[in-house]
Amino acid sequence: MAAALEGHREVVELLLSRGADVSLVDEDGNNILHYACMGGDVGTVELILSLDVVDVNARNNDGETAADRARVEGHHQLADLVSRAAR
Repeated sequence: MAAALEGHREVVELLLSRGADVSLVDEDGNNILHYACMGGDVGTVELILSLDVVDVNARNNDGETAADRARVEGHHQLADLVSRAAR
């Protein structure tokens, strides 16, 4: 999640190749897609969406989706990208 937040797509890819569990959520209910959207790196978000294993409609403990978190952080392009994937 930290690699996704910081936009380190290559690190995310490495961790995935080593069996990282992308289904985990933190104590606030954020998943890896929430973190990638907060970080704002388009490539990292696209990678996570391409996995097709993360629920793009998942809500954290505050009721926010990953697209909501992207909007809050000012990453409107990412919010649109994730919203399109949610359809």
